[in-house]
Amino acid sequence: MVQDTMPLPLLSAEAEEESFPATRPTIWRRVRVVLFALLAFLCVVGIFALSGYMGLRAGGHDQAEQQLALAEEHYQRGLVRLDAGEYEWAIAEFRYTLELNPDHPFAAQGLAEAERGLAARPTPTSPATEEVARDLYDQGRTAYEESDWEAAIAALSQLRTVDPEYEAAAVEEMLFASFYNLGREAYEQEDWETAAQSLGQLRILAPEYEAEAVEDMLYTSLLNHGLALLAANQFEEGIFYLERAGEIRPLGSDALLELEFARRYMEALGYWGVNWPLCIRRFEDLYAVAPGYKDVFYRLYQSRVEYGDLWYERGEMCPAAAQYARALELMSDTELEQRRSEASELCAVATPTPIPPLTGTLPITGTVIVPDFQVGRLAYPAYNPEMGLYDVYAIISGGQLTRIVSGADQPCWQWGTDRLIYRNRLIPGIAVIQPGGQPATLRADAAAAWPVFSPDGSRYAYAALDAAGSWQIYIARTDGSEAPQLHAAGQGPAWGPSGLLAWTGCETDGSACGIFADNPDDDQLPHRLTASINDVGLHWAPSGDLLAYMSDHGGSWDIYLLSMSGGVVALTDDPTIEALPAWAPDGSGLAFLSYRDGNWGLYLMDPSGGNVRQVIALGETLPNWQSQRLCWAP
Repeated sequence: MVQDTMPLPLLSAEAEEESFPATRPTIWRRVRVVLFALLAFLCVVGIFALSGYMGLRAGGHDQAEQQLALAEEHYQRGLVRLDAGEYEWAIAEFRYTLELNPDHPFAAQGLAEAERGLAARPTPTSPATEEVARDLYDQGRTAYEESDWEAAIAALSQLRTVDPEYEAAAVEEMLFASFYNLGREAYEQEDWETAAQSLGQLRILAPEYEAEAVEDMLYTSLLNHGLALLAANQFEEGIFYLERAGEIRPLGSDALLELEFARRYMEALGYWGVNWPLCIRRFEDLYAVAPGYKDVFYRLYQSRVEYGDLWYERGEMCPAAAQYARALELMSDTELEQRRSEASELCAVATPTPIPPLTGTLPITGTVIVPDFQVGRLAYPAYNPEMGLYDVYAIISGGQLTRIVSGADQPCWQWGTDRLIYRNRLIPGIAVIQPGGQPATLRADAAAAWPVFSPDGSRYAYAALDAAGSWQIYIARTDGSEAPQLHAAGQGPAWGPSGLLAWTGCETDGSACGIFADNPDDDQLPHRLTASINDVGLHWAPSGDLLAYMSDHGGSWDIYLLSMSGGVVALTDDPTIEALPAWAPDGSGLAFLSYRDGNWGLYLMDPSGGNVRQVIALGETLPNWQSQRLCWAP
């Protein structure tokens, strides 16, 4: 915070009101010279200190307002001095005004007028000036000889202000040596702050004076003082000193890391209570690279809780439950778990709501539907940055856009019905939306993913991580009457209309990987159809003879068609990302995701790969997009 005082001592109210009689000019001049010398010295020291301190606080809104108000106060004082003919005082006031506010509209004009008034007045050459200069010189020399460096600096700095020509060479040598010796002694005593201040002033006054030694000591002092301030959680000051050290020479890797972490921490903290999504995102970024830094773990946890509470108070239970769930991923808490459970239950009874094309709050930024979308229902996940999770939406034939469920992804329709199975991220596991819009949990397993209905809807397949961290394919009955059965090792299952179940996996001995297909109701072994573990995102054509998938064979993600009778065709060949294909229920085209010009979008294309057009703009971010899914059904 900028001090509410000027680095020039002001006369008391009584002194300001006193009028000095014209019959005592000599005494006044001596007093005036002494005062002005002292004021000038304090101005130099004060401005140096102020400039450093203001650098620490730059950018603060409150501090900036206080600084502008203080500048105006000193400008008004300058006008009073100017009107009284006290030009030295006026000059000091106007200069300080410009230090505080360089853009002040009238201070420069007042300064010019005061300087003209001072120049027009005869400069006194009375013995008083010489006497003051001589006294200051003697004080400075005595302090210098006694190695009282601070006293020497004070006296000699005043002398250079009163009379720059008085014993100039000797004064300069003693002054510069005093700064150097004060800094060197502080450096040897590891008083990094004093060393940095003294050597920093010397470097400004005399850049060539013992340049190499000064630079070495100054760099080390700034570096160590900055690191000490960061260790004491004085982030702004620590950043200031480290940045000054970095201006002298490059910082080491450890110091650079400390500086980067401190900057990130301060940026995240700046959003605290003001913008929770950005606050959480910044702490997440810092936590990802430095989970043990300061209290970043607790800050991330608490910011998620606070954001969840904000949604809860507004009656928005789905995003509240999402934030509570994210907080509980970091740290378990019985009370918070109860709040999450309550919010999840209230969220679960909410019915799907038609969403207007442009709401300003959804991650949908472009055209919502296209006129030729006249076939079936296309379910897709859209990332909700406020929740930090996906929501599932559907475009319905005829143009209606509906949010199906919040805090969910990997949707899959049961063919010809309103049932939608999906991965629930609020109450971790697999859930289904029943006709009428009521959700039900099929499996409470946070490791379960990619659920898909069998053709008749009596069963569903999904993948889950086993104890060794490997993906396994399971098949379970939708009514829950039997325990899930392990089918094969793999992930991303897709159940086709002919009864074939496809997935991405590897041979049991790990020798080869790719897409596998199998009839789960016979005793035949699965067949491997492709040769890459990155052949993923499977979706069957309604005819059951073609399988669309994505892969990165060419260095970027593209969409391919695999024929059950043999052969693979690349539908796209573009340096952008083309991913997650989904067949139209009548076979007339495919939907897919694409990342173009820095934004994600949902696109349609013909079965040949032509006539590409955008349906939905999905924003800049789709985390873990490779594990998502589109589903298009009648």
